[in-house]
Amino acid sequence: MAAASKITFAETAVPGIVRIPGRSSRSLGPWGHMCLLEDGKVILVDVPYYSPDLAAEVRRQGPGGLSHILLTHDDFVGLSDHGTWKRNFPEVVRVAHVADCKYDDLEMKLSGNGPWDLGVAGLTAYHAPGHSEGSVFYASSKLSALFTGDSLGFWSAPTGFPRFARFGRARQAASLRGFARQAPFLPAVLPSHGDPMYFENAQQREEAFNRAASELEGSWR
Repeated sequence: MAAASKITFAETAVPGIVRIPGRSSRSLGPWGHMCLLEDGKVILVDVPYYSPDLAAEVRRQGPGGLSHILLTHDDFVGLSDHGTWKRNFPEVVRVAHVADCKYDDLEMKLSGNGPWDLGVAGLTAYHAPGHSEGSVFYASSKLSALFTGDSLGFWSAPTGFPRFARFGRARQAASLRGFARQAPFLPAVLPSHGDPMYFENAQQREEAFNRAASELEGSWR
């Protein structure tokens, strides 16, 4: 009989997407996400660390292999230990914006303003600077989900985490407003910190993004 897994993922309302647990009870996890694709492969979004237990669970749930590691900004580029993931999963494609991984040897460095078609799982990457210079949103038409990293989250209300907007609050607010106004609607918004958000229509999504933008601009009361 196979040993019970030591990793417990948190469910989301999106079929095939679970949240990655923190490393310990003191961590701020769950953090990023694991996406299970129809072909048996796995995509990790903002995986916060490497561990043998987590790698074993990725292999168990994704017998087709680890396809991509998507990193939304520089914090997760540093936290993910992506070099160890690459050594243990040589086929993986690591993705981040070049502004946040200038000195990292990744397979796919996004350059410019985008958007970029990643060629897997209906994924499109959108440049959303503000939290960091190279902050990126990843939107999947096939999974009906948007991954916002730390640029947008939800605690008691939508937030852009203004204390941590290292590339400018106004810049981040403009990124949020512009994305919500122009990008295709997806019902699930899955941040790397805070709770998931689920919307019935584009207007609801735009209102939430605008509320977080107003907080960043200092005008929300």
